[in-house]
Amino acid sequence: MTSAHGIASDLDRVGMTLAGVLATSMADARRRQADADYEQGLRNVSAAGRAMQAVTRQRAALQASVDEAAALRAEVARLQRELATARTETATVRAETARMRTRALRAEGLVLRAARSA
Repeated sequence: MTSAHGIASDLDRVGMTLAGVLATSMADARRRQADADYEQGLRNVSAAGRAMQAVTRQRAALQASVDEAAALRAEVARLQRELATARTETATVRAETARMRTRALRAEGLVLRAARSA
C-alpha cells in the first residue's frame, strides 16, 4: 500500500515533469515564433526593397518622359520657326512673281503698241 506521502511525492514528481515538459514546449514555441518573426521581417525588408526599386524605376521612367516631352516641345518650336520662315519666303517669292508678271504684261503691252505703230 502506498501512503499519502508517497502519493503526494509521486504527484509532485509528475507535476514537476509536466511543468518541465510545458516549459520546454513553451520555450520551443517562443523560439519558433521568434524564428517566424525574423523570417517575416526579412520578407518585409525584401518587399520594402522591391517597392523602393519599383518606385525608383517609376521615377526614372517619369523623368525620361519629362525629358522627352521637353525635347519634343523644343523640336516643335524649331519646326514652327522654320514654317514661319518658309511662309515669309513664299510670300516674298509670290510678291516677286507678281511684280515680274506685271512687268511682263507691261513689256507685252509695249511690244504690241510698238507693233501697231510700225
